[in-house]
Amino acid sequence: MNPIKKLYQKKVGNAFVELSKYIRPGGIVFLGDSITEFFRVNEFFPGVYVINRGIGSDTTDGVLNRLSESVYELSPSKVFILIGTNDIAEKKSEQHIIGNIWEIITRIRENCPETKIYLESIYPVYSERNKKIKRHYLRARNNEKICSINEKLRLMADEKGITYIDVFSHLVNEEGNIHLDYTVEGLHLTIRGYQKVAEVLMPYVMGDNI
Repeated sequence: MNPIKKLYQKKVGNAFVELSKYIRPGGIVFLGDSITEFFRVNEFFPGVYVINRGIGSDTTDGVLNRLSESVYELSPSKVFILIGTNDIAEKKSEQHIIGNIWEIITRIRENCPETKIYLESIYPVYSERNKKIKRHYLRARNNEKICSINEKLRLMADEKGITYIDVFSHLVNEEGNIHLDYTVEGLHLTIRGYQKVAEVLMPYVMGDNI
């Protein structure tokens, strides 16, 4: 088994299963990959019962396989979904990505009918040359692909009757790349980047009727 899969299974099978024993129903779950995993949700949303269920390198397929440990068993009041950038890096088709996210939403609804679902746009990357940017991190990712998928996610959210949150437009500069101040190396976020994300998400995290 490769190290990433081994670490993934350890986190889901050991950490999440054990931690679920201490979690009370009604929390707010953040579900996603490393961008979610590195999001210090407890610090950014003080006084709110938030639960981080992000795993580095995760994909839409991975999230589908861990919904029980990451969502169902927690009986959350809300779940924020941010997933898909690693699928793009692995050159999975838009149809595959959208289909999986559709299925994620469908299963959460079936198993947690009282949970309010929020679907975030996939975040932008920095595609131009810059000494700060580590291009090998980007792989097949580019903002054209991300925008195309985001538009489909927006339409899907409308069809599903859930809330779509456009975080992408709050993170990009005039050239359509993620602001350099917001990114570590072109993909992951700096604290300033997370501050902006928290600012965008705050009304949805705190609001009862949004």
